Amino acid sequence: MSNNFNGFYNLVSPILSLVNNYTGALLMIVSSLGAIQCIFLGVRYAKAQDPDEMSQARKNLKDFMIGFFIIFILLAAMRAGMPSLCKWMEENTKVSIY
Repeated sequence: MSNNFNGFYNLVSPILSLVNNYTGALLMIVSSLGAIQCIFLGVRYAKAQDPDEMSQARKNLKDFMIGFFIIFILLAAMRAGMPSLCKWMEENTKVSIY
C-alpha cells in the first residue's frame, strides 16, 4: 500500500512545485497583459465613429473585462486553495506534499 502512495507522491510533487513556483509570476503576467489589452480596447472604443462600430467596441471591452476578472479570480483562488487541498490529500493518503 505504501508503494502506491509513493508513486502518487512522485507523480504529484513536480506538478505541485510547478504550480507553487509559477503562480505568482502567472498572476503578474496575466495582470500586465490584461491591462495592455484593456487600454487597447478602450482606445478602439474611443476612436469608434459609427454607432455599429461603437457598439461592437463596447461589447468587446465588456466581454474582455468579464473574462479577465474571471481568470484573475480563478488564479488567485487556486493559489489560495492549494494549502487546503494539499492538507486534504495528506490526510487521505498519508503522504505529505506541501
